[in-house]
Amino acid sequence: MSHAAPTGGDRATPPLQNATRYLSAGAYLDDHFRDGVLNELLSDPYRAVAPSYGGFDLTPVLSHCLRAQRMALIRDALITVSMFVLYLAGGLWMLSLFPLALLSLPRVRRGPLIWRVLLTLWALVNLTGLLLSLVWVSILSLLNPASAFNLETDASPSVTQLAGSLLFVLLITLAPLAIAVGYRIQRYLALTAELRPGAPAGAGVDTGRQRSRMAYLDQAQWGNITLFGTDNPFIGAGPVRRSWSIVAEMDRLTHSDNAPSASPRPYVQIDPADLHSFVRRRLLEMRDAVNAAPERITQMYVGDHLTARGTFTRLDWPDSGAPRRWEGQSHPLINTANGRPHFAAPPEVISDATRQPQGSLKYYQRVTVGTDGQEMIGSNGLLLAPGEDREIVISAFIHLAVEGRMLYTQFVLTVLPPILREYHIVDELPNLTRPALAWRAVSRGKLDLVADTLFAPLRLIRAGVRAVRWQRETRNPAEFPVYPFGARESVRELGSAYSQGGFIQRLDTDKYTKLIERRLTEAVLDYLESKKIDTREYRAQATNLINNGALITGGTFNGPVAAGPGANATQHGGDK
Repeated sequence: MSHAAPTGGDRATPPLQNATRYLSAGAYLDDHFRDGVLNELLSDPYRAVAPSYGGFDLTPVLSHCLRAQRMALIRDALITVSMFVLYLAGGLWMLSLFPLALLSLPRVRRGPLIWRVLLTLWALVNLTGLLLSLVWVSILSLLNPASAFNLETDASPSVTQLAGSLLFVLLITLAPLAIAVGYRIQRYLALTAELRPGAPAGAGVDTGRQRSRMAYLDQAQWGNITLFGTDNPFIGAGPVRRSWSIVAEMDRLTHSDNAPSASPRPYVQIDPADLHSFVRRRLLEMRDAVNAAPERITQMYVGDHLTARGTFTRLDWPDSGAPRRWEGQSHPLINTANGRPHFAAPPEVISDATRQPQGSLKYYQRVTVGTDGQEMIGSNGLLLAPGEDREIVISAFIHLAVEGRMLYTQFVLTVLPPILREYHIVDELPNLTRPALAWRAVSRGKLDLVADTLFAPLRLIRAGVRAVRWQRETRNPAEFPVYPFGARESVRELGSAYSQGGFIQRLDTDKYTKLIERRLTEAVLDYLESKKIDTREYRAQATNLINNGALITGGTFNGPVAAGPGANATQHGGDK
């Protein structure tokens, strides 16, 4: 295998495309997203990475996750120290806000109504008690200022002393909350400055292990090899929305009567690599051989997708019993120089994989289509409508296998949903003035602000435990006979809004699905007919699939789909 950068593909040309900006914003706005990204990409330096699709660049997102984590740790440390000082000063009033902090938790928000009602009543009781305490202290300070402030002196305190004492108490009391507010404002300022529309990448990269790891991830995300650690060989491409397969007999010739015979019928030998090349040319004609620019599918890319299960048995393990065909290597998909998975296969490996469909390294031709609305120009040269970023990415995976005198055509369609709406706030913040920005930072999620303050010590402890666990769990694959190298989660999918796609996105999915399906089946038919193979049954199956097929446009796909007479759809989760 080679670590050469892959050719073609859908790598983002600008420094920060919208998908990259939105997911980078998620690093600051969503703790669960940030923790998920860091856990997937940094907890194991030998883990493979899911491919990046649709103009999404992983490196800036990971950089912002690291920076956001540092900011959150500093916030939590300062709040914890200030709360400790407040505890020493006897100011435990903030604990009365604990039920409000619980109300901000997602589990409570989605839970039974009775719990929210009880927590609300608890909060009202606490706040009422707090208010009465403040009133009582105020009355005491008016009647006997010395006793109210524990001043052991016969002289009554001056107005300056009273004001100073009140200010000191107020500063100590409100310090934790003020730190949380200041962090929010700083976070919004960072979003405005670094992730505004058209902004370049700005967050720095950590040194040490992160730098080496990020250099690997920056290249591996564009590779043509996907090692998956779950049951999804198309990790990073979104949920499967459609899947079908068609089989053609290569020993059923056009001018043959196919009558019973004592000897096997002659059959046509097909080179799958040549067939894939023919299909690729036909597909690319939809983009490159169209005279009228508005008719071109300009956002279509065709590339290679080699996929294998990422849990490997080491071939150099003393008791593995593996044949010694790769002396000195632990596995042909692992780089002996650094122990990390290969991510780019050269053309000769791709050709070999297409001709050996029963192997564990399966080849798919990947067709990726972005559905962004293009800029519309009128006949007078004036702009009719600007381009629109619809955010969804459609990927079609095509597998052509020659086995047992048969040709097997498999088609799998996946759709990446839009990114979560709350991450789009980076499009709105640059239009706000500084005071409006500060007010929005404070006013958005008031209950979350309470949780940010009260749960700071717990978050600090959890961060420390996670760091220790990562350190202890860092393993050397050479010490294990079997090691899980496969990617488990996709960063792009972690930030996707699976229930927020609109009707236009569903219509676009339907349109490009049918365009690719028709182009694929007609290309295969033309190739088979040029080889004098009878294609009547193949054509009938293809026609039923395209004309009568059903498109899954909602929810999560969990099984095979087929539609129309003669159609056959199978789930390929067990043979990846």
